[in-house]
Amino acid sequence: MVIWLAAAIGLGLLLSVARAAREPLDDPDPAWQRPGFVDAGDLPVPAPAVAPGLPAPSRPTVVFFERTGRLPRLCRVFAASGLPDKATATAVVVDGAGTHSCEGADAVVNDADGALAAAYGMRRPRGGGTPVGYAVVDSAGAIRYRTLDPAVADELSEVRTILDALP
Repeated sequence: MVIWLAAAIGLGLLLSVARAAREPLDDPDPAWQRPGFVDAGDLPVPAPAVAPGLPAPSRPTVVFFERTGRLPRLCRVFAASGLPDKATATAVVVDGAGTHSCEGADAVVNDADGALAAAYGMRRPRGGGTPVGYAVVDSAGAIRYRTLDPAVADELSEVRTILDALP
């Protein structure tokens, strides 16, 4: 009995630590945050246009969703990552109005009302507000992967892994 009680207390503490580590920008359902495989849930589905020519015909496109205050960090890391290349198109969708730029991105698009994020099926973060993450569209124009990822600037290698997993 003592062993079972100790195990239950230990597991309860671990669960409490895991819940405390979640951030407001995380997905309310951790199973949908960075699942690590393409075609999760109802995917693939046709991708809406982000800007003229994007998603790009005949090549994969990564659409990043970011908040205005976090944009400079993403763009700084993005430009140094080598992710933007001739084989992959990129777009950054920003939640605020105004003029934004992001070195290496094919387009930066304002989505103040969240309509584009909703059209891409991006989930709402547990703390509310606009999504922070990305969607990967294959060369046929179908969304194959989408996820909330508040740490995407630190994990651009994972984006490359998802691109490499496309058929």
